[in-house]
Amino acid sequence: MILSASAPAKINRELRVGRIRPDGFHEIRSRMVSISVADVIRVESADELAFACDDPAVPGGSDNLVVRAAERLAEDAGVRPRARITLEKRTPMGGGLGGGSADAAVTLRLLSRLWQLGADTARLERLSADLGSDVAFFVTGGQADVTGRGEIVTSVPDGPPAELLLLVPPFSISTAAVYRAQAGRYALVPKLEVASPNRREFLGPNDLASAVLATEPRMQAYLESAADLTADHAISGSGSTIVLHGAPAEAVEFLSARHPEARVLRCQTLTRHDYQRESNPRGGLP
Repeated sequence: MILSASAPAKINRELRVGRIRPDGFHEIRSRMVSISVADVIRVESADELAFACDDPAVPGGSDNLVVRAAERLAEDAGVRPRARITLEKRTPMGGGLGGGSADAAVTLRLLSRLWQLGADTARLERLSADLGSDVAFFVTGGQADVTGRGEIVTSVPDGPPAELLLLVPPFSISTAAVYRAQAGRYALVPKLEVASPNRREFLGPNDLASAVLATEPRMQAYLESAADLTADHAISGSGSTIVLHGAPAEAVEFLSARHPEARVLRCQTLTRHDYQRESNPRGGLP
């Protein structure tokens, strides 16, 4: 049997950060939304667990969240982890778009079907929370408020589709390094501004922005370029991707000329229905 699915990425419309919890993670509050940039994952029956990716920069073995997802699902179900997993990498790595977390969540869904486990949403959410802070969001996708360390996901109504530009610098930023730079800056988690019905901007504050700049000063030039095009722009998560909303038609040409080393991607937000359709396993017997 061969199954495949897309793994759409996300952006943080807003990210608020509070104190460090007893478990060492920061308390956060974020509004996340799925976007049309996506990896593609294929799984097929095999005698053992094997993983391959078309991007040599993606690690293999247990250093990869996809592999850990497969091992965790097999352990939870009491079965041997037997599958060949192939990843076509399209979401920029280390860009704050949750590509690895999306891949892990979709892998759980694909392997549940391949191994005929019948895992329901509650079980996938529990396993996702074990794997990483962002993974649980990608079980349902769409638009959601995310709290705790990122594992508590509350779906909110989808807004109208939003056209976005992603400015992706040619470097990744360590999430751990950004949070180390952030430590001690806030005590309480502020409320989400994008949740206000009177707010006109699509993007809200990112409390990690100053920590991102402290960690990677090269981000300043990219932020200035985004600001030249639209006031409605923000770093997604811990970076390095900058999201632009409401940019003019000539924005892609402008950014590509000013930053030829960077990637400029057009995308749009996905509703929960769109996300479920894209990430639903397709295929069957070869």
